[in-house]
Amino acid sequence: MTENNVRRVLKEDGSDATKTPTSLSNNPKGGRRKSGGNKKRPVRKRGSDKRKAYNKFTLIVVLACILVIAILVIKVVSYIGGISHLKLSDKGFKHSKRYEKCAKIKGIDVSEFQDEINWKKVKSSGADFVFIRAGYRSSETGDLKEDADFRTNIKAANKSGIMVGAYIFSQALNKKEAKEEADYLMDLVKRYDIDMPLVIDYELYSGGRLEKAISDGDLFAAGQFNDIVETFCREVEKEGYESAVYGNYDMFTNYMDATLIDKDNNLWAAQYGGSCDVKADYRFWQATDSVKLDGIEGGVDMDFWYLEPGKAYPTRAKGKKKQTSVGKCDVEFKHESTKLKNHRAEPELKVFNKDGKKLKKGRDYDLYFVNNTEEGTGYAVIRGKKKYKDWMAVPFTIE
Repeated sequence: MTENNVRRVLKEDGSDATKTPTSLSNNPKGGRRKSGGNKKRPVRKRGSDKRKAYNKFTLIVVLACILVIAILVIKVVSYIGGISHLKLSDKGFKHSKRYEKCAKIKGIDVSEFQDEINWKKVKSSGADFVFIRAGYRSSETGDLKEDADFRTNIKAANKSGIMVGAYIFSQALNKKEAKEEADYLMDLVKRYDIDMPLVIDYELYSGGRLEKAISDGDLFAAGQFNDIVETFCREVEKEGYESAVYGNYDMFTNYMDATLIDKDNNLWAAQYGGSCDVKADYRFWQATDSVKLDGIEGGVDMDFWYLEPGKAYPTRAKGKKKQTSVGKCDVEFKHESTKLKNHRAEPELKVFNKDGKKLKKGRDYDLYFVNNTEEGTGYAVIRGKKKYKDWMAVPFTIE
């Protein structure tokens, strides 16, 4: 798998207004002093003081105007700098008919191979979520290692407003190693905000330890692969994280039996070429590894997240025994439509339980806005917490 000064150059005039005029007697042209040298000095008029005060006031006003203009210029430059001209799109991709009623939420996944990332531009490009590689197991030695850019990426992504998940590239040969990878990944992400699942990226690496174990006959049954990924998922769920399993078409079809685990696990299927033929139900689809967008040099993986508006999707993270699904709650928007502000629309809303009690954001549910960077239909994604559970996407209008 593949992140003006408006230099107010105050131009100095250079003239010397304080210099005393040269007298005629010292005139280099030898001019003669006229009679009447004992004349009285002219009386200073009061109007000159008023003119000086007026000029001073005018100067202050001009400088204030320059300052205001400078601030506006900086803001405009910053605004334009945050606009993405390369928008993520599902043009050219054919979605499975089973997701016909779903909103296609667009996102990406990144690792150290993307180098430096401008996350503000990535968000304005229409990327609503990202899976960041946190670490990997060496395909040669089996050692666990941290992705070189993980901390930089997740800190900046958290600030950008993008929903964040994380994954580990796995080469686990048994359930013990799967648990080890889950613990390692959770240790890496525990200091950061995680909105999306923690993922085990289970795939073959040419010449790697997993491929070798298969060729040697140490791993040969679909049940063994299924046990490995499910061990990972149950481990992260115990600690309150959502989980997911990533695999390409070959892995989900020829090694694992994805149709046996899709009911209890979120699947993230990878298949390029414009469509996905994985028979199991997958929640995410990695559709290409070469999409172009502002904020990232070169190509990057693009993903789709399928959410049917109004449908409650189960949260698998461990919570309280008695929880109410957010699918049974009512969502009320303050206004019928929302305007874009700073490249995105974030409407005001309230959530009420079935008894009419208003729920509190941050305590009873988490709230995210997706598909909200251009006019049309956006979605408020609500995820229950503590006494509440499940996910739900609620549409709203953007003008």
